[in-house]
Amino acid sequence: MAALAVAFPAGLVPAPAAQVAGESAITGVVRVVARPSRRLASAGAYPGRAVTVAVDHDASELANVIVFVDAPPSQSAPVRRAIRQIDEQFLPRVTAITTGSTVDFPNDDLLFHNVFSLSRAALFDLGRYPRGQSRHRRFERAGLVKVYCHLHSHMSALVRVFDHPFFAIPDADGRFSIPGLVPGPHRVVAWHERVGEVSASVVIDRGRPGHVTFSLPLTDGPE
Repeated sequence: MAALAVAFPAGLVPAPAAQVAGESAITGVVRVVARPSRRLASAGAYPGRAVTVAVDHDASELANVIVFVDAPPSQSAPVRRAIRQIDEQFLPRVTAITTGSTVDFPNDDLLFHNVFSLSRAALFDLGRYPRGQSRHRRFERAGLVKVYCHLHSHMSALVRVFDHPFFAIPDADGRFSIPGLVPGPHRVVAWHERVGEVSASVVIDRGRPGHVTFSLPLTDGPE
């Protein structure tokens, strides 16, 4: 299991006034770093040595990160998202929504697919359906929903449902912004399924966003 990195506040930076009086934002950057183990061959009776080499991970892993504020339940508008089935994959793999939101599951493959979950936050089975058809599910409870296909065991996706609107998925450069927050201290969490949660305390001043940088390590096991 990967170790957790320590996230640290990187200070406060000036920003335009928030759209709503008395509210501001938390901005920041997420860096995903891979540390694959490379086994070096050696002569003689001694086994090879496993050496860990740190390298920047490909940017696609940033799409599997969710940054959110540890906030109490609050009113938020439902949205509609789509998780497509393409080349025997769920795309995107990670989706974040508010409670009451709906996710469509269109099948773009030539094969039949099935969408189901046994998660506590959402227990459902949408059945088998062919290319060109779509099924949907409305998510009423906050929590993490793991989605699978009965016909292809390697297919999986994650839907994280929040009972507040204070979350974001970083862009391709790792940057994110969570607006609409009141001034004061906040606990901010960056989550990745293989890393877990990394948290940081951020203080927002009125009219000035808080800023935080997260470093998430993805460590592969030895070969």
